[in-house]
Amino acid sequence: MIDHLVGRPNPSWKRTQIILSTLTTVYALRNLDKILGLNAPEPLARLYSPSYYRATWIVTGLDAGFATAMAIRPKWLRDFASIIFSVYYMIYAQEADEKLRRFRAVPTVEMLRVTWEKTTNPYLKLLTHLRSPRVAIRRKIHLPRPKASLYDRPITAWLFFAPPEDQLANQTELILDFPGGGFIAMSPEHHEERLRMWAVTSRRPVLSIDYGKAPEYPYPFAIDEAFDTYRVLVESNGALIGLGGSKLSIILTGDSAGGTLAVNVVLRILELRNMNVSRPTSLPMPTAVVLSYPALDFNFTSWMSTENLRILRSEQSSGSLRELAEQKDHLKHVSPLSMVRDNRPFSQRKKLKRKSSWKDAIRGWASGGEDQDEEKRPRRTSSTGSKMPPKLGDKRHARSTGDEGTLADAESSDEDEEDFNQYPEEARPIRARVKYKYPSGNDAVARSKSALERQQQELSLAVEKANTKATLGVGSRGARASEPIGTRLTMTSRTGYFQDRIVSPSMMRAMAILYIGPHRNPDFYTDYHISPILAPAHLLAQFPPLLLQCGEKDPFVDDTVIFAGRVREAKRARKMELDLLLSGKSARFGEGLRMSAAQVNTEGKSPAELRAERDKLAGENESDWVQMVLFSDWSHGYLQMPTLMSEAKAVIEDMAEWMEDAFTRYDPSLADSGASDQTLTLRVPSPKLTIPPPDPSPLAKTVATRARRGQRAPE
Repeated sequence: MIDHLVGRPNPSWKRTQIILSTLTTVYALRNLDKILGLNAPEPLARLYSPSYYRATWIVTGLDAGFATAMAIRPKWLRDFASIIFSVYYMIYAQEADEKLRRFRAVPTVEMLRVTWEKTTNPYLKLLTHLRSPRVAIRRKIHLPRPKASLYDRPITAWLFFAPPEDQLANQTELILDFPGGGFIAMSPEHHEERLRMWAVTSRRPVLSIDYGKAPEYPYPFAIDEAFDTYRVLVESNGALIGLGGSKLSIILTGDSAGGTLAVNVVLRILELRNMNVSRPTSLPMPTAVVLSYPALDFNFTSWMSTENLRILRSEQSSGSLRELAEQKDHLKHVSPLSMVRDNRPFSQRKKLKRKSSWKDAIRGWASGGEDQDEEKRPRRTSSTGSKMPPKLGDKRHARSTGDEGTLADAESSDEDEEDFNQYPEEARPIRARVKYKYPSGNDAVARSKSALERQQQELSLAVEKANTKATLGVGSRGARASEPIGTRLTMTSRTGYFQDRIVSPSMMRAMAILYIGPHRNPDFYTDYHISPILAPAHLLAQFPPLLLQCGEKDPFVDDTVIFAGRVREAKRARKMELDLLLSGKSARFGEGLRMSAAQVNTEGKSPAELRAERDKLAGENESDWVQMVLFSDWSHGYLQMPTLMSEAKAVIEDMAEWMEDAFTRYDPSLADSGASDQTLTLRVPSPKLTIPPPDPSPLAKTVATRARRGQRAPE
């Protein structure tokens, strides 16, 4: 046909026609199922908004490209190759998904850091720098630890301030940010675009903390560092970073892992206050807390129970399941999810021993058996001449070079005693990369609590749960019971959105293992510092105003919704409990049983303090306690995408305006920093984030969208 169109018969045109026809036929056969409509359903169809899906397409291509170029040396070549590979994977998007799936199946620390810290690439850094707003101050600061701290490592932070530098000394309000990064990656420099936008929009100083990352600094190092930062800033009234030093109001912010740290700062303040009610601490509460897609629940239903782990250890000690038990020690591998022995770099292995030969035997006879004196006990061999394994419990051969006859690695099987300093950092197991090691003799950092302590904690939680249930029962008598929102088969968001393009289940498990580290064995069902969603109601009732934001398709969306509901529920119960206490009744003993205020007041507070707390809660509505925003068809990490999504840029600006409004409407004269129940209320929500009143159900979703964007979340 081509020669007919050209008007001149030519054998080369016919050959070209045959080639094109063959390629077309092959392509059609490979995609015959799609042509006939028999292809598999697309799991991501209608899951994300078009703008968010386009952003994740670019992010996935960048992740695949950077992961592919990760092993290239030198650095200048790796930076250039990362961009080239990323462009390739943006064109071939399916190849990018498959490449990233393989990398994420067994993620290493280096892989996670390389793919998340992409903006340190000089080419991407230049692009984001050109799009970021200008600020007067962009400064790296080191802060000392407070005197009461157990640590001596200085705190590293980055300060951003948009107005002229001479105005910094007049500032009395500070935005204290804890950036996300799965507890293992990303410093404030990787969140710089957002931090600059906050500084410009709010006209307040923004201090972002570069806290210690796992596995080098495992749990609870980052939590303690976050609390030490807040404490040293409050004690100095901000003078350490150049503020006036007369007074200081702080709003805490955190996204993803940083949200966990921000919540823990508030919990630590409340714990410190409740330790001694008669002499409350002078450490004030933050003005408000802003959380973006926080990770508040580490109970991924992936952890072995204590009883099952005990049985596994027992089987391991008997020698029958040694290899299987070693696989469960995730910190002995380079990747926390690896289930096979690591492949060490060949050049870094210990000296290899060659296979013995008949020359060695003759040499041994000539030396009169001196070589045999080194090991008087002969090796056991089979009839075929191959070596037999040593007997179980034979300590003499426990560390023998059992692979001498097969040109194999003669390293010890006990990796804990191996010197890993000879390996490059990326080839060391996680346990060998830990820099801060907690003393084993310290009861405060023991691997697990004693049975008595666990029992007492469980009983305390049970009593508190019963009290809350009784209080709610007294106040809701005669009310119609609400219908349950699901059944026992309802999936969590982590399970429902297991195909998320930003945070995969394997990455979540890897981050949890790396974050917890080798020094702790927490109980994921009760430890509310690991999982703040489990915090006791009496602490949640004292929380400052909260703004929570999350994508509706985020694997962590359940954390946001449930935490917001628990705070509302705790404040409702506390308000009702105070009404009963001051009226001489007690829900703990039943509504009909009259008691004096002195008898029911077991908190050590005076009636005036209880009345002031009750009046404060009575003057607030639930929007003053918690404001929650869920963005329709978005998932995780949108605060990192202002360059890729104009909607994300608008959300960042809205958050800055919300914080500016919180500072403006906060009246320091109403705050009594010495009161253990002090919470600071944002009386009027920002008009840009006005949300409908919350549903009476504690787990109800409150969805707010920007009208000018036209986004709408499904009910």
